[in-house]
Amino acid sequence: MELRQLRIFVAVAEELHFRRAAERVGLAQAALSAQIKALEDELGFSLLFRTTRHVSLTQAGAVFLDEARAVLSRAADAVDAARAAADSGLQRLRIGGIDAALVWFLPPMLGEFRKRFPEVYLPLTEVTASAEQGLELLRHRVDVGFFRAPAADDSLSWEPLVEERVIVALPAAHPLAAKPEIGIADLADETLIGYPRHARPVLHAMLWEGFTRAGLRPRIGFEAVEKATLLRLVGQGLGIGLVPQWITLTPQDGVAFRPLADASAKMRIGVGWRTADRSETLPAFLDLARAHGARMQAALSAQTFGK
Repeated sequence: MELRQLRIFVAVAEELHFRRAAERVGLAQAALSAQIKALEDELGFSLLFRTTRHVSLTQAGAVFLDEARAVLSRAADAVDAARAAADSGLQRLRIGGIDAALVWFLPPMLGEFRKRFPEVYLPLTEVTASAEQGLELLRHRVDVGFFRAPAADDSLSWEPLVEERVIVALPAAHPLAAKPEIGIADLADETLIGYPRHARPVLHAMLWEGFTRAGLRPRIGFEAVEKATLLRLVGQGLGIGLVPQWITLTPQDGVAFRPLADASAKMRIGVGWRTADRSETLPAFLDLARAHGARMQAALSAQTFGK
C-alpha cells in the first residue's frame, strides 16, 4: 500500500465521481479505477459501491477514509517538520547511557553542549547494562551511548573516556575501614552484598572472579540491582559491597569507601556510536565528550581515600 493509493482513494471518496477524482489527481480515469481496484484487492474488501450512475462508500470505506486522511495528514506533518529542520539547521542527537553516565558523567557536559549548540535536541534514555546499550545503538533507538566496553562489533565504534577504580563500600565503623586498601582476602569472612549477573555484569564478574583467583568463595548475604540500594544496606551495617569510583564522589551517611587492592580492578566508561553514522552533530559532540572525559579522569586520579 502506497501513499499515492491513499491520495487517490481520498479523492474518489470526496468527489464520489471517478472522472472528477481523476482530474483532481492528474490521472486517466482508467488508471485511477485500476488503482482503486488494486487497493481493494490488497485490503480484501470493497471500499466503494459502484453503478453506472452512482458512486458511494461502503461502511468499511467510510472507516478507511478517516484513517487514510489521518495517515496523509501525518505524512504531510512529517515532511513539514523535516523541511523546517533542514531550513533552520535544527538537529537531534538521541543519547543513551548507563547510570554512571546519566548521573555523574553527562550532566555537566550536556550543560556545556547546550550552551554551544542550543538548537540541538538531546533526548536521554537510561539502560541498566552496557550490552543493552549496544543493542539500542544497533537498533537505531539512540545515536550515541555512554557505557562499559561492548562486545566486538564492526557496526559500532567505541572509545574509552574514563578509567576508574573499583571501591569497597563498608560500614563506617567497620574495623576494615582503618585500612588504606582492602583485599579480597580481607573480605573472605564478611557478609557481602552482590549484584545479579544480568543487572550489573561487570561488578558481578569482578567480585566472583576475584574470589576465584584467591581460591575463596564469597559469602553473599544480599543482592541489589541498584547501587543506591546497596549503599543503603551497607549504611545499615548489613554487609559490604563493591561500587565504581564515581559513586564515592557523593558522601554517604554511615558508609566508608576504600579502594579494592587489586591492580586489575578497573572499570572503564566510554562513548559508542554507529560506525557508519554521518550525523553532522556527532563529531562536535564526541570532541566535547573527549575533553570532558579528560577533566573527569584528572579528578578521579587525584582522589584520595582517608581514614
